[in-house]
Parts: sequence; structure tokens; C-alpha cells
Amino acid sequence: MFNIFMAGTDLVRWELTSLGTDGPYRLTMHHPHGSIVEYFRAMPAALVREAELENLMTTARGAGSNRTEAFV
Repeated sequence: MFNIFMAGTDLVRWELTSLGTDGPYRLTMHHPHGSIVEYFRAMPAALVREAELENLMTTARGAGSNRTEAFV
């Protein structure tokens, strides 16, 4: 699954992929200054971390907590 959101004027894209039939899961966030990659045993933990990182990025860029989600 993936999502995109705006952090100020920056477009940030994240991807959550399973590396096996039941995990582990890789969360990758691509932003203009590079990428953040983290691994999780369970998908809910990865989604919680994604929300934390998105909140940090939008707050740091002055965008508040508006979330625009586009799941595929």
C-alpha cells in the first residue's frame, strides 16, 4: 500500500510492503531530502509509526495535521 501527503510544499510518499507472506514489513518514506526505511514484525506497528512520522513532518513544515490519503 502507499500514500502521499504534503509536508509544507514538499510531497512525501510512503510505501508499506510485506517481505513475506506474513511479514516482516518495510515502511519507506520518500521525501525531497532522502528516504527513511524501517522494518516491523507486524503491520499495525508500521502504520502507527507512519502516522508518527507524518505528524512530525507536517508539523515541522508548518502544514498542521491535514491528511490527504490515497491508498492503492
